[in-house]
Amino acid sequence: MMPLLPRMLVACLCAGMAWTAQAADRPAAVVPTPDMIMRLKAVGDPQIDPQGRWIAYTVGTPQDQGRPPLSRIWRVPASGSGAAIALPAPDGANEEHPRWRADGRFLDVLSNRPLPAGSAAADTADTQVWRLDTQGTAAEPLTRSAGAVSAFEVSADGARIAYIATDAPSPAEVARRDARDDAAVVEQPTRFARAWLRDLRSGATRALSAVGTQVHDLAWAPDGRTLALRVSEGTTLNDYWYRSRVVLVDAATGALVKVLEPRASAHPLQWSPDGRRLLYGHLGEHGMVAALTVQDIASGDRVVLAGDWKGTLWQARWQDARTLVGLGQRGVRGAFLRLQARDGRWQEVARPQIPFAALSTSRTGRTAYLGIADDQPTEVWTFDGTALAARTTTHPEVAGWAHGQVRELAWTSSRDGLPITGLLVTPPGWKPGTPLPTLVQGHGGPAWAWWSGWLGSWHDWAQLLATHGYAVFLPNPRGSEGGGAAFTEMARNDWGGGDFQDILDGVDMLEREGVIDPQRLAIGGWSYGGYMAAWAVTQSTRFRTAIVGAGVIDIGAMALTTDTPDYLPGYFGDPLAHRATYDAHSPIRHADRIRVPVLILHGEQDKRVPLAQGEMLYRALRFSGTPVQMVTYPRGPHWFFEQAHGRDVQQRVLDWLDTQLGVERPR
Repeated sequence: MMPLLPRMLVACLCAGMAWTAQAADRPAAVVPTPDMIMRLKAVGDPQIDPQGRWIAYTVGTPQDQGRPPLSRIWRVPASGSGAAIALPAPDGANEEHPRWRADGRFLDVLSNRPLPAGSAAADTADTQVWRLDTQGTAAEPLTRSAGAVSAFEVSADGARIAYIATDAPSPAEVARRDARDDAAVVEQPTRFARAWLRDLRSGATRALSAVGTQVHDLAWAPDGRTLALRVSEGTTLNDYWYRSRVVLVDAATGALVKVLEPRASAHPLQWSPDGRRLLYGHLGEHGMVAALTVQDIASGDRVVLAGDWKGTLWQARWQDARTLVGLGQRGVRGAFLRLQARDGRWQEVARPQIPFAALSTSRTGRTAYLGIADDQPTEVWTFDGTALAARTTTHPEVAGWAHGQVRELAWTSSRDGLPITGLLVTPPGWKPGTPLPTLVQGHGGPAWAWWSGWLGSWHDWAQLLATHGYAVFLPNPRGSEGGGAAFTEMARNDWGGGDFQDILDGVDMLEREGVIDPQRLAIGGWSYGGYMAAWAVTQSTRFRTAIVGAGVIDIGAMALTTDTPDYLPGYFGDPLAHRATYDAHSPIRHADRIRVPVLILHGEQDKRVPLAQGEMLYRALRFSGTPVQMVTYPRGPHWFFEQAHGRDVQQRVLDWLDTQLGVERPR
């Protein structure tokens, strides 16, 4: 309507007066607060039924007192205008991982709802697989596992269920734990997540995998004779991401049939509908990229999907025996791809706004996925081959909020002419001509990326800051996702080099445009973004302050203490043989150059970037006399979920920037 407004005023003054009166009656937009942002629900795992009629998905409702969100299953029509409904569940029950049966008549979920009276044994775990009807009113437990079930799949004929459950502790282990006699040998686990088979008619249950093998994922072949598993020897997060393989096992005996992929990524396993091919991920040589691969089981031929696409293909799902639907990111936008299983050829067919890849496809070709908009947090969307459509409205309150203006950016690196992309979020209604206090926020990774769309969470500060008068610049420098595998691998042996220059080039562009006030410029971020903030103020005097959230400060020390020890050697090599290279790129080795105030934020239980990383920067700046404040979060892991912690991070960031950049606002 807005482009027509001038002509309407000329044509009819009374119509313009009426419009003005209506606008005056509208309530003023609400400026979001950290608490409001933390109260947003988490929408996830959209699963469309095979016939393309319904979508089941999860909604996580935030809880106080340090508890994680409470997840429930919702259902919405995949077409038309029908409303979403929550499937009924007992109070306090947590339900997730919805999966449709082949006929679309039932939905299987993971739930900790109480088992029927008289059917729960003393050694039965809380989380089991349950079968629900499409209304959610008839519920039946399908497993009676002693260990909590974490994943499952029902065979195509509906007769058997394969599931993953961690071994329950033995009575001797329980006794030692209770007596505090619980010394553990590092990286020598005694309990594993194993694959189990249960006959759904007789209830007969047996272990498919042996003790000593950790199972991360499983998928039934359509004929029910074979299972594909992703497995490792170790049980750590490092094994999950970096040291797993894909194997085929005989469903009747559990015997190994074939090793398909010795170096697997964490992409979900999926058989083609005809059972001739398996989709899986191959982890690249350095561990920062993965190639989605289709393997012909009979011939052994492998095809890499969209290997030459200048983007990052995150996920793919079979549409039919010859075609797959892929979802990834190119630049700052998502992309749907049509993929050919025979030769890996690709075609971009849509450019949605997405926060990450989560999709499922139906036999009709309709796809359900998680989408966003500039002014809309994550919702369930559909793509029918031509049109993108939002199907849910989980966050109606956000429509009444003030929204920062999101602009997609592109520039070239002064280092080598490389195309670089990013985002700029500015205050509501801001127009060029008035330079703004600005935060440059780096993303995690470095193999990660900012996306076009909603940017409001405990670690995405753009909407909060923009609605409080700031510009937020979100660059995707070399090393990010979204530019192809070679682009992502450019950060090898070059943290703080070309990536930092790419960021500075973007800052230069925005300063020339009059967006950034160079006297009120800050840098901050979380994880790798925290590293970049610390590095920036050791190398440049342009920034008035830095916010270092869970940042890597001594790269070599982190390589030897993180819970993912294969991560940093992918970038810098052996941390003992190449320690000089690690040190050259570590902010701690240059901390004496920092002359601006620094805010350090860190979780006390962070195993990815251990707390000592933040502590060493804090102590170094205290020794040098540089203004510094450090805030730690008890129980806080690398990625926060507690409401109070998320509120505090956002409020401290806002207050710190106000103080350091001289921004005054009513309290």
